[in-house]
Amino acid sequence: MLAVDGFNAEWVTTTDFKLRDDGKRFELYEKNRALTLGLGKAVENALSVGVDRIWERIQFLSGLLRAKLNQIDGVTVQDTGSQQCGIVTFSIEGLDPFVIKSKLAERKINVSVALAKSTLFFMGKHQLTSVVRASVHYYNTEKEIDILCTSLVEMI
Repeated sequence: MLAVDGFNAEWVTTTDFKLRDDGKRFELYEKNRALTLGLGKAVENALSVGVDRIWERIQFLSGLLRAKLNQIDGVTVQDTGSQQCGIVTFSIEGLDPFVIKSKLAERKINVSVALAKSTLFFMGKHQLTSVVRASVHYYNTEKEIDILCTSLVEMI
């Protein structure tokens, strides 16, 4: 969907417009200043911690989570790409991802569900309709990963 205002397009008539021919064609005049300031602080924090250190920590935690999930009978880790990130997708044989999400939420564990329409090629290739999506970040702990995995074992 294209949103048009007086910043990213020039109105030619009341029913026609001409989009800018530079990158500002994707910007709008109205901006959420609080979100912009928050993004600035997040970037400042990431640079302070160190982007390389953040990446290494995410790689460690997501690798640990994948390894622990692979040890649980009935769990299939779905993300098997050559370059993996902090998003770990998995499924549990016989359990609907939405049920898993709901049961984990009862334990204050946040995951989401990725639907086939979000990743048509991958999901179609692997005949999946949805998967559980756990996202780790550098501020997560090994204990939190243990709690997630223990909760899944108890659920199974």
